[in-house]
Amino acid sequence: LGQVVGSAHPEGGKSPEGWEDLIFDREGYCQIFKTGMNLFSGTSMATRYRGEADEFRRIWSDKLMEHKMDIEHAMLFGVGEADEASSAGPIRKTWGILPYTQQYGKNFEFYYDGSNKATYDDFVDAMEDYFAPESGAEGDKLVLASRKVISFFNKLGADSFLGNTVGSSAYKFDLQNIQGAFGHQVTKVNTIFGNLHFVQEPLLRGLYEDYAIAIDLKNVAYRPLIGGGQNRDTHVMTNIQGNDEDGRRDMALTEAGLEIQLPETHALMTFKNAS
Repeated sequence: LGQVVGSAHPEGGKSPEGWEDLIFDREGYCQIFKTGMNLFSGTSMATRYRGEADEFRRIWSDKLMEHKMDIEHAMLFGVGEADEASSAGPIRKTWGILPYTQQYGKNFEFYYDGSNKATYDDFVDAMEDYFAPESGAEGDKLVLASRKVISFFNKLGADSFLGNTVGSSAYKFDLQNIQGAFGHQVTKVNTIFGNLHFVQEPLLRGLYEDYAIAIDLKNVAYRPLIGGGQNRDTHVMTNIQGNDEDGRRDMALTEAGLEIQLPETHALMTFKNAS
């Protein structure tokens, strides 16, 4: 290993070659999200129902939640790419924080059980690397974790984080359950290098039940496409039905992407069973 202590040049020498970061045109796409609504006939629009009086508004409420969930899935799991195969035009997809971090950021593995089961000491070792000042990572991280991972941290027992930790590192162990700003529960793990704030992410289930993603909120942002006097953030296009249709059809549209900077300030934590 060596340590760079500055550049040194000969007397009367020429200018050195330059160096710069280049922008990649294959990343940072905005994705177009559309959620359509089936045609509501004029008769349906004029009918007052016994259960929910305005069926049109009830369906629209469901469709807006569906639109939000489409965006949330993409921001978590999307893989940034463009497909030129569509006859209407290219289909661009935004990066999600999980696959982007898995490919470009920090990756750590921990075990639920066995001789290598995770303890507080393991987290201190990992955080020594993760919070290294030369990578720009510092302070507090939001950690989106599956319910299974949250349970592992909060259980008492031989094969749990608390059970694995208290016996060996109780004198320096700091795990707290605190109230979040929106009434949710936050599990805070404090280390000498920085703090991890674990929050349940319901979408981390099934194939992703053993994942937790640590995010530096200073280096990630939701970016709707805005330019030329146009704002493509979420809006509703009304009355898109044909002129000869007796009814109404609307559509929610969003064109946005997730901007992720300094991938080394984000980390993916994978938990495994020793068996």
